Amino acid sequence: MKPKRAAFSLFICFLFSFCLFSPNVVSESGSIGQAGAPNQRPEGIELGVYDPAYVQGSGSDLQGDSADVLVVYTTAYPGSKDFLVTVLLKTPKTIAGFDFEIIITPPDLADFSTVRIYVDSMDTCPAPEDTCWYFFPIRECLVVPGAVIEDWTFFEAHGAHGDTTLPDCDILRLFGLAFLGTFIPPQPSYVTLFEFGVDVPCVPDSLTNRNVTFDITGHLSDPFGETVPLRAHPGELTIWWSVPGDASNDSLVDLGDVLFLINYLYKNGPDPCVMEAADPDADCKVDLGDVLYLINFLYREGSPPEPGCAH
Repeated sequence: MKPKRAAFSLFICFLFSFCLFSPNVVSESGSIGQAGAPNQRPEGIELGVYDPAYVQGSGSDLQGDSADVLVVYTTAYPGSKDFLVTVLLKTPKTIAGFDFEIIITPPDLADFSTVRIYVDSMDTCPAPEDTCWYFFPIRECLVVPGAVIEDWTFFEAHGAHGDTTLPDCDILRLFGLAFLGTFIPPQPSYVTLFEFGVDVPCVPDSLTNRNVTFDITGHLSDPFGETVPLRAHPGELTIWWSVPGDASNDSLVDLGDVLFLINYLYKNGPDPCVMEAADPDADCKVDLGDVLYLINFLYREGSPPEPGCAH
């Protein structure tokens, strides 16, 4: 989308919303980010945290009339679900709307999280009317709005065009439009614009390329529909190696890992997320020896778990 067309579209949408809606009219379902809450954070994992030194050193100081949108660098463990990545805004001008597209590279190392919500729909059936209503689940991209846009009239997040009731959100597209009195005023320092959820697969420790890039493009608009010059800065996520001995993938080594291995080996339990983590004796196989090794470490002052080599 060309900047002029984007600005014109935002301006038309703004006028349309101003004529039809009052500031108190918002969809009952709220914004996309309020449809579902992220999972509880596993111990030892920092979610949506950014390093001020990184932000300051990113070359993102404001220049003239340009605004900055920056995807924060962060880290995650293999198997992390609904991991929140923060997008920051710094702007010398008032912002009334935006549209962004975020792409993950490489696509096999992470996916945009989705949340399941339930929507009312009316089927074709005879009266009485209350028998015509039912709920059906749909999945939408997990996006949590920051404080500066949580009261915006419109805030939508969706996957690539063509997504139906089961979007995979390979490409994350966002559109936001403020109403009078809820514009983002000039921000000399970074503020959180929104956070998007990411699912990290069970990446084996043997994989050497563990960096994911979030490329972001888009437009900002002021209250008059004019495009605000924008510099968009991509972000990165580094996938950590697993914790040796952490068979249950909760970033801890405790009795839960012993029980997890017993269930896996003898009770058809789930596979370890990262097989190397379930090989604490580092003999390149997961068996009873690893169970005994963990018991010795936890309760008999045995040797600590080692980075495994099982695949």
